[in-house]
Amino acid sequence: MEPQPWRNLGLEWRRPGIADIALAGAVWYLLHTQPHVHEVIAAAVALLVLRCARIRKPAGSHR
Repeated sequence: MEPQPWRNLGLEWRRPGIADIALAGAVWYLLHTQPHVHEVIAAAVALLVLRCARIRKPAGSHR
């Protein structure tokens, strides 16, 4: 088998907590009510606030 280079990206997923969900909902609502913010932007920012994806440093990569 060939090595999988995409597995070494250092990206891990986790379930959001109640506080993360409440904060994402509040951010989405506040952005959603603003007339100059598009719905897609409000949803994207809310997903970023959820912190489901974490980027960790891959093992063996030193600078």
